Amino acid sequence: MQPFTKSVTVSELLQVKRLHLELVCGKRYVHREITSSSVNRPGLALCGQLDYFRANSVQVFGRGEHAFCAKEKAGQLKNNIAKMLGQGHVPCVIMAADLDPLPAVRKACLGADVPVLKTKMESAAFVAEFSRYLDERLSPITHVHGVLLNVSGSGVLLRGEAGIGKSECALELIKRGHILVADDVVEVQRRWGRFLVGSCPEMLKHYIEVRGLGILDVELLFGIGSTLDEMKIEMEVELTPPAKNIDRLGLEQKTSQILGVELPSLTIPVTPGRNLAVLIEVAVLNQQLKSQGIFAAKEFSQKMLCRMNKTAKRNGTKA
Repeated sequence: MQPFTKSVTVSELLQVKRLHLELVCGKRYVHREITSSSVNRPGLALCGQLDYFRANSVQVFGRGEHAFCAKEKAGQLKNNIAKMLGQGHVPCVIMAADLDPLPAVRKACLGADVPVLKTKMESAAFVAEFSRYLDERLSPITHVHGVLLNVSGSGVLLRGEAGIGKSECALELIKRGHILVADDVVEVQRRWGRFLVGSCPEMLKHYIEVRGLGILDVELLFGIGSTLDEMKIEMEVELTPPAKNIDRLGLEQKTSQILGVELPSLTIPVTPGRNLAVLIEVAVLNQQLKSQGIFAAKEFSQKMLCRMNKTAKRNGTKA
C-alpha cells in the first residue's frame, strides 16, 4: 500500500486538552489545515528578514517575540507580519505564556485570514509538547500485511504469504506470554527520529484469525495483558516455504525497508515439525545481542579462520 500523510485542522487543535489552547480571534479561519509537523519561532521574520522562513509551519510567539513586537512601531510591525504570513500557508499563530497579541499582530493575522490562538504554557514546554502531538498526527503512514507482536520487549513484525502460518505462530507466542499488537493488517507510522511504530486498525483490535478456528478475541482468551495498542518495530521475520539456499551460519545481515526506514530482517523456512515460536524467541534474543555488539556467527567464523590459519602454518601450507 502507498504511504499517506494525515492533516489536522486548527479547530481540532482547540480540542486537545494537553495543549491548553484557546481561540483569541479569527474564528472564521479555524478550518485551516496543518500539514507540516515542524513548529516555528518567527524571530528574524518579525524584522522583515524572510530568508529560510518556514512559511507552512505554525508560528509560535513566546516572551521574546512579544517583547520585540511591543517595542516595534505598530505600522512597521503590521507590515512585516503581513509579509511573513503572505509567504506560504501559515495555518495559525499561537501566543505562548498566556500572552495577548498586540493590536498590530491581530490586524496582520486577520488580514491574512490566519487565526490567533494562545496557551498558558511557556513557549519551550509548549513547542516540545506540540511537536510531539504533530508528530503523532502527521507522520507518514502505510499498512502492511502481517502480524506485529511484542516478543521479549522487542517489536517483531511477522510477514509471509497468506496461509504460511503467521497467525498460528503468533498464537503460540501469545500462549508463551508474549503480546499481540496487530494481526493481518498492521498500521505502520514513521515517527520523528526515523523509527517505526506499528498499531492495529480500530476494527481489528484484540482479534486474530486462525485457519480452522476462525476469529478469536485474544484479550478475552488470554487476559488484558495479552494485547498492546502500539509498539516500536525493531525487526522483521519473514516466514517462507522451504528453500535450498539457506545461510547456515547466519552471517548475512539482511535488512528490509518500510517508509524509508531500514529494519533488521530474518528469513525462517517453514517446514513440518519446526517450533517457529521458539525460533522467533531465540531470533529476538540474538538480535538484542547484535544490537549490543555481540555477533555469535561472526565470532564463530573468526575462531574457525584462526584455527585453520594455525593448522596451515603448522603444516606449512596456506589456509
